[in-house]
Amino acid sequence: MTPVVTAIPCAAQPAMPWANGGGSTRQVAIDPPGATLAGAFRWRVSIAQIASDGPFSRLPGIDRAMWLVRGNGVRLDVDGREVVLAHSRQRIDFPGEAAVRCELLGGPCEDSNVMTARDRVTAVADVVELAAGAVHPLPDAPQRVVLLWSGRGHIGSVALGPRDAARLDGMGAAALVADEACVALVAAFTPRS
Repeated sequence: MTPVVTAIPCAAQPAMPWANGGGSTRQVAIDPPGATLAGAFRWRVSIAQIASDGPFSRLPGIDRAMWLVRGNGVRLDVDGREVVLAHSRQRIDFPGEAAVRCELLGGPCEDSNVMTARDRVTAVADVVELAAGAVHPLPDAPQRVVLLWSGRGHIGSVALGPRDAARLDGMGAAALVADEACVALVAAFTPRS
């Protein structure tokens, strides 16, 4: 079986401001396509620009994973627990119900996010760094998203540049090939039975 690979160029990823005005989010991919966070979505991959200190939106029933992409970092208060993300690729996982307040550590930051509807889907996600010519087999899952943070690569015939993504639908072997040194977020989604 071969998955269907769909390119999602950076220019095709819609940007939307946060409700509280503290930043904006570029939606890389959402399932089902056309869904919203307020509706019956199953999962979403995004990149957010954090422009100022402030609270995160509460999203009951949603599991969240967040990685720092660039910037001097953030200090998060997650239900009274302090977490500092000061280096690219650092990660935090937290439930959408949590009260989260963000403080910038020295100017605007960018982070990458994977959100899943807890009762509908599970996710395995990680950030990988590849040298030029390296081949990274993707985890086999019904749905997958690969988002390049930097560099260039390809999955099958789909070429990816910085901030481009690819969505894979269907089980089957697939791999990210680094055409030059690159960093990529790889997320795999499986429905709960």
